[in-house]
Amino acid sequence: MTIQRTHVQAGTSARSCTDHGPYVAKVWRLDPPVVDPRKELQPSWLNDYTDNCPTCNATWQDEADQRDTDIKGGTSEKQRRAMARFESAGVPKRYSACTVWNWKWTNDQQRKVWEWAKDYVSNLDLVLETGRCGIFSGAPGAGKTHLAIGMVRHVVEKGGTAHYTTVMDMLGRIKDTYHKDAHETEAKVIGLLSTVDFLAIDEVGKSLDTNYEQAQFFRLMDIRYRNLKPTLLATNLNKDKLVAYLGEAVVDRMREAGGVLLSFDWGTNRSTKRPPSKDE
Repeated sequence: MTIQRTHVQAGTSARSCTDHGPYVAKVWRLDPPVVDPRKELQPSWLNDYTDNCPTCNATWQDEADQRDTDIKGGTSEKQRRAMARFESAGVPKRYSACTVWNWKWTNDQQRKVWEWAKDYVSNLDLVLETGRCGIFSGAPGAGKTHLAIGMVRHVVEKGGTAHYTTVMDMLGRIKDTYHKDAHETEAKVIGLLSTVDFLAIDEVGKSLDTNYEQAQFFRLMDIRYRNLKPTLLATNLNKDKLVAYLGEAVVDRMREAGGVLLSFDWGTNRSTKRPPSKDE
């Protein structure tokens, strides 16, 4: 019979690194311990170990990642895992380069929006602990999708799970589970969307065809709210129309724990210029 062992923290120890000075190391112990059957002693070198200097560890890990990158053609294992998570996050190729940091602002109102998004992703521990949500409201082309996807990317890059979807794609995916040749079940789709650390739902407010679709949308919102799962909604509706669409109670829930409704009312950022011809 194979014994399942794991290391558990047994305490701390004050240590000093010759390069970086004092630090507090965690002491780990194997549970259950390994016993030498001949001497009936616990080999301490196997059962116990103490953390190295964290600064040294970080340096060694960076060096190992760089060697891995050099060997495997420019992409480390850590980067490949992050890329795989990002590819599974539902981000369309058109927006694959979007980040919070390359979202351009040119006036005070845009800067206010960007500062909120920057603060949001910079305090992910608090966001995930409190379930802080947000709403982006404004006309098409104002940069809502770019910023929302940038937030999805940041969560993924920090090791979390995140997903981007439009409300119609989300509901269409749920409806597709009822086909006889469906590859997913309704429970699987709802499970994914309700448990990811961060969910961004775009184009909220587009007409839903049936009461069933409306019920599925609000069901998902309620599950995430009850489980403190941060959700970001992006909509072309203004504040009054959004409140009428979602209901005052849902909007109030989105504003709890530091959540906000941010207006993107500065017009479109999309270029309407005709691309130059070869002769121009």
